[in-house]
Amino acid sequence: MKKKSNMPFLIKSMGPFKITMVFSVIFAAFSAIENIYAYTYVYKIAGELILNFGNLKVINVDLLCEYGKGIVFAVCAAYGLYGLSLLFSHITAFNTVMRLKRKLINHIGTLPGGFHDSNPSGSLRKLIEKNTDATETMMAHQIPNTTMSIVLPIAFIVFMFRYSVLLSVACLIPVIIGFVLLMAIMMGNGGEFVHKYQQASKDMSNAAVEYVRGIPVMKTFGQTAESFSRYKNAVNSFCDYVYKFAISMIKADSLYNTAINSVFYALVPTALFLFNKGGNSMNLVCSFVFFASIIPMEVTILKRIMSNSSETIIVDEAMESLKVILNEKPMEYKGNAKPAGYGINFENVSFRYAENLPLALDGINLEIPEGKTTALVGLSGGGKSTIASLAARLRDATQGQVLFGGVNIKDISEKDLNNCVSIVFQENSLLKMSIADNVALYKPDASRDQILQALQLAQCDDILEKLPKGIDTMFGSKGVYLSGGEIQRIAIARAILKDSPVIILDEATAFADAENEFLIRKAFEQLLKNKTVIMIAHRMSTVRNADKICVVENGKIVEEGNHDSLMKLKGKYQTMVNEYSKAISWKIGKQKKGEKNA
Repeated sequence: MKKKSNMPFLIKSMGPFKITMVFSVIFAAFSAIENIYAYTYVYKIAGELILNFGNLKVINVDLLCEYGKGIVFAVCAAYGLYGLSLLFSHITAFNTVMRLKRKLINHIGTLPGGFHDSNPSGSLRKLIEKNTDATETMMAHQIPNTTMSIVLPIAFIVFMFRYSVLLSVACLIPVIIGFVLLMAIMMGNGGEFVHKYQQASKDMSNAAVEYVRGIPVMKTFGQTAESFSRYKNAVNSFCDYVYKFAISMIKADSLYNTAINSVFYALVPTALFLFNKGGNSMNLVCSFVFFASIIPMEVTILKRIMSNSSETIIVDEAMESLKVILNEKPMEYKGNAKPAGYGINFENVSFRYAENLPLALDGINLEIPEGKTTALVGLSGGGKSTIASLAARLRDATQGQVLFGGVNIKDISEKDLNNCVSIVFQENSLLKMSIADNVALYKPDASRDQILQALQLAQCDDILEKLPKGIDTMFGSKGVYLSGGEIQRIAIARAILKDSPVIILDEATAFADAENEFLIRKAFEQLLKNKTVIMIAHRMSTVRNADKICVVENGKIVEEGNHDSLMKLKGKYQTMVNEYSKAISWKIGKQKKGEKNA
């Protein structure tokens, strides 16, 4: 099925700057006409010289000078008009890109928080920076060039047929053959190649980033890029595909270049044929000189069309990615209901991430009591994080409803819901600003004493001691960086300062070392006091004291209760606890054995 053009989307994005693009197109068209018009003076000069061949004294030098001035004027006019075309196209391009970037950033800000799980910041940054820059190239250069590529052949044909029909036909036959071959390349495998090329390049870039990030670990184990299979396979796949496509295009490309460069093979025999028929020799020679001088432009036109076609396909792919993001539905907050408390209830809730994917949650009925800790445990991919994301309305349920404080979570305003919930993720990040500003991100009016108190409760005293300016130190500047566990404690300080009644902990201690895990646990003692807590964890020791533990498997809650009741049940929870205990014992045993050998 043929994909729809993205040109209407691009034109719509121009907004009020459509008029400047119209001026650009007009100036580009006149520039093309002036380019061809300059060659008419070549015909006139040739006529004057041939008419007086052998008697140079009678040549009208003044007339030749006038023709020469005409060439200079036409060429200067062509370049001047093209310059004006580029001026207006760049004005349009820069303003349209600015509008697109603002529209993208504003739109992404309205999308549900769950959108960012499948669209990491790196890919969004590429989209905002690189893809919009591709549209800038399209508008600033491709549209004026495409206009000239369309007008030049038309003007070219008009001027050629004005001087000789047969010579014009002789010149056009190779051009038509070349154009047909060009369309076959671009409309056949060419478009598919660009799409696959872009995807292969993206996969290779992602693998390269992953490889670079993993270099420290790989060097530790004495590994090289050859041993990093994903990176190696991505590079090999990219090279193989490009090589095979290049080989497959040898015949088509050779025929295309042969056709467009063989105009003289058609022009010269035709001219000799007309000369032998006894036509007007002077007009014939003048026409031949005109056609011979204009043929290089004919080749240039076809090459420009080919270049524009390939660039257009690349830009079309970039615009398609922009449209996909802009078509994402934003999270709507229509209601203004006030929750009567901070308990959360799931009533027959089902959820799927996409229409073509199976249910991630299937008929969940769950009560998360106010002021209690509810732990979600189970194998990865079972649906624990999905339950947490629905509880914070990072996503909306596909079926059923989530009640927050007795009211449908969709009826609560964005401001009220954000004030009610704090989330401490598995991986947190700090912005390039002071530690104080990072902590006060959700409460910008917090006093310095409140920020310091939150940091102290989050066990961050040792972090502040090593920072050159304490809480005024700029994170990420002049070598100021923190470990993952330290960033986690700063994030907990942020949540303590916000003091929301509902706390969601998503594997908050998963990657912390022993020392940081101990400090994070101490910080949790302050953070979780009298709060409604949803805790996701794989370490069974973390959830032992939870008021309620839910075992989630394949999108369903298969067991529910506290630690003691679930252990008596002798079901999946007990199996998980036993397996975890064995793993801990195995690690300790291995460590002691290593110490003896040492």
